[in-house]
Amino acid sequence: MNRSCCLFLALAALALDAAACHAQEITVLTEDRCASCSIEVTPDVVLGTDGESVIGYAVDIQRLSDGRFVMAFDDAPYEFTVFSSDGSEYRRVGRRGQGPGEYLHVWSVREHGDRLHVFDRAGMRMTVLERDYEVAGTMPVVCFLCLAGDMAMLPDGSTALSFGLPAPGSERVSSPQDLIAAERWLTVHILGEDGQPRLSMDEADRTEGGEPVRHLEIAPDGSLLSARLTEYRIDRWSPATGEHLESVLREADWWPEVNPVFSGGPDQPPPTKMEAMHVDEAGQLFLYINRPTRDWRDHVETGLPGNVFRYRPGATEWLVEVLDMEAGSVVVSQVVDAVPRLARFFAPGWLAVYNDDGFPQYRMYRVRLQGLEPA
Repeated sequence: MNRSCCLFLALAALALDAAACHAQEITVLTEDRCASCSIEVTPDVVLGTDGESVIGYAVDIQRLSDGRFVMAFDDAPYEFTVFSSDGSEYRRVGRRGQGPGEYLHVWSVREHGDRLHVFDRAGMRMTVLERDYEVAGTMPVVCFLCLAGDMAMLPDGSTALSFGLPAPGSERVSSPQDLIAAERWLTVHILGEDGQPRLSMDEADRTEGGEPVRHLEIAPDGSLLSARLTEYRIDRWSPATGEHLESVLREADWWPEVNPVFSGGPDQPPPTKMEAMHVDEAGQLFLYINRPTRDWRDHVETGLPGNVFRYRPGATEWLVEVLDMEAGSVVVSQVVDAVPRLARFFAPGWLAVYNDDGFPQYRMYRVRLQGLEPA
């Protein structure tokens, strides 16, 4: 089946969903490239030179509005580190437990106003901290296993969280097996003050494979954006009603028609994945995509213990695409120089590259769009 036919079927399926649920707009991106534009990546501060503040590879990295950086780690899941903007000072926040200011597995830290919202996925709760890190409040989060993807703070202070919840009509869930067996998942949820999902949206079929992970972002108009991991598709939602407002699709020759979450073997390319999505101050949408290189076969290592294989550096590359959502166009599409397995794009305009030579640390880079003239 050719790509045009596949795109037509996808559009038809979306149209049927729209007719059954809410009116929505389908936008297929055009390529309106800016000839004078480029993505510039420049080195900035190094965090972790003290050998204590960076505790291994970070599961979450954020930059706060005052320039501070926040990191959460799997190696010390009960705390997170807050760095000064120049990396000269840091504070490790939290301790193990289930009391106030205690955590089991910090997964996401997000800013809203002067407060930090800390999601503990193992403890299944949200803690709100004042600027001095004193606890302002804690609420339970009602999620099954809390296999969370991304988290975003809405303008009114509500929390949007990505995790799998069986859609109405699916099997009742009491175990991980039940969750996997559910025919349909709801993947994006807006939590009420009681921790219960006030609105749930973005229904997905379990045949997509993998965890029901979504990247979340707030658009300049206050709508909620969700991006799928293995599809080039951005959905726009009303956070007030849960209405599906728009689906943005892209027809790209390099995006595979069959794209499983995990590679099927050493003869198969690494999957193409949407790794992050951010809106910059100008309202442009940055997408960070990890895809196979042309010579990925030359970077496959086989014969490892257990008859396993792995992709060595050079098997994948980072592609940055910048979208003008209002115009429905791709403004920039550029491969940037960063080692995919060590690099993490976070917050609008930042890249963190991990280095554990001697002790864990991160070099922060600024990611800027250059050459775009103001509208």
